[in-house]
Amino acid sequence: MTFGFSDALSLFSSIAAAIIFMSIITARYKQDDFLKALPRKFILGVVIMFISITSMMVAFGTTVYQIFYEKKAYLMLGLVGVSACLLMLLFMASQFSLIWHLFIYTYRPGLFSKPSN
Repeated sequence: MTFGFSDALSLFSSIAAAIIFMSIITARYKQDDFLKALPRKFILGVVIMFISITSMMVAFGTTVYQIFYEKKAYLMLGLVGVSACLLMLLFMASQFSLIWHLFIYTYRPGLFSKPSN
């Protein structure tokens, strides 16, 4: 049950992330779209890619658990679990600064925003 759900979520979210990134590359944008539309799509694409990688790790962990549980290989299960968590933390650490700056520069009032009354 867990494997099927996480595998399907991984498949659909990776396809969605690929479609979002392809739409960024292939679409024509005006100069104003570079302030709002493109950063929003990029943030959405990276978040969906993170969901995809997380669900892929869950599916992989579930498969390893099903294979090694009967053999009582708890060391292998722990090693796989720790390495999966470590890879996810590494990905989050590498992308957090980019997403944070994109979010701040896209949604906060700045130099190019119109003054509100």
